[in-house]
Amino acid sequence: MDKPKLWTKDFINITTISFFIFLAFYILLTALPIQITKEFGGGADQAGLLLTLFLIAAIIIRPFAGKWVSVGSQKKILIYSALAFFIPTLFYPFVTNIWTLFILRIIHGITFGVITTVKGTISAEIIPDSRRGEGMSWFSLAMGLAMVIGPVIGLNLANIGAYKTAYIICIVISVLNILLSMVIHVPEQGKQEKVSKTSKRFDLNDLIDKKAAPFALVVFILACAYSGIASFLALYAQEINLVKAASTFFILYAGLMFVFRPFTGVWADRYGANKIVYPCIILFAVGMVMLSLPQTAVIMILAGAIIGIGYGSVTPILQTQVISSVEKHRVGIANSLFFNSMDLGMAIGALVLGIAANSFGYGSVFISGIALIIVGGIAYFALASGKEKEPRHAVGLKSVNDIKYK
Repeated sequence: MDKPKLWTKDFINITTISFFIFLAFYILLTALPIQITKEFGGGADQAGLLLTLFLIAAIIIRPFAGKWVSVGSQKKILIYSALAFFIPTLFYPFVTNIWTLFILRIIHGITFGVITTVKGTISAEIIPDSRRGEGMSWFSLAMGLAMVIGPVIGLNLANIGAYKTAYIICIVISVLNILLSMVIHVPEQGKQEKVSKTSKRFDLNDLIDKKAAPFALVVFILACAYSGIASFLALYAQEINLVKAASTFFILYAGLMFVFRPFTGVWADRYGANKIVYPCIILFAVGMVMLSLPQTAVIMILAGAIIGIGYGSVTPILQTQVISSVEKHRVGIANSLFFNSMDLGMAIGALVLGIAANSFGYGSVFISGIALIIVGGIAYFALASGKEKEPRHAVGLKSVNDIKYK
């Protein structure tokens, strides 16, 4: 029997939209901390606060976005949120002080929270259930690719003071997102089920789904660890004169992630999530250990390759588990929980690790990251052990009982 088709025009469109969203996100994430320290006189803690404010705003709005996506027109929400995401990018070239930048980041974070929820939900609707692990790996690869290309663009432009060029790139790709959102076709299957089963009253179940929460906790912890790399590796590299090595770090991260992520999704569908998640967590920890060592260009570059395989591969598998643990009409809420867990981890991690960097130096950021990865691995082990007696089926199915743990 032939597999259902994955690479449709709509899947390609929604994947491209995801890439552009996160490309803008990571260009700003890398360029703004350098601008705030070089031109606005801020410190590492204020650079971390830029990310924290952005993500807290996204986290607050996202449960509401998950509710809207569950009962409303996903295409309309996608178009409106793409337009809303574009508008704040117009103002970055004109910011002249820290406080204005903080306000702009909050506004931009709200729009980011909505568009990431709706595009993730649409992708889950488009991807065939039997190929969900594979499909989510390819879909999230766009985010991972942006996670690498964005910092390279942001770091190199900021390093020569070309901040406005970086912001113009964000403006252009945000316009492209609006155009793509207008031509995508969103399947409306199960709409009546969603409307009838989702009450109009907002309650705690719209924020946290108990079935998905354990996986989301692991996502949160690992994101806390990765926030140290996303927020401070560029600043650390400048301090020790390894800016070129840091750029290569992100390039290798992308390359290895590109090579491994499509395979890990297929393997998770075929053999079960555990056989992928455990090795990935171990590799993430090894890469973080390397960053905590006295740095040379070789060590930093090799760390990027190892983390690209580890953290770069584990995230879509965890997202698949979050989505697959809930009923189909609650996929929007599950996506909201997944992205909130990741963003809350990035926000809290950036804030706390920024304070640590100010007090103890950037080495403490990566040492703390090692501890967080170990905690995340233990949390996942406890979760998987609790499920090991459940039936063994494919990751891509609907309920938590259908997830293949062993």
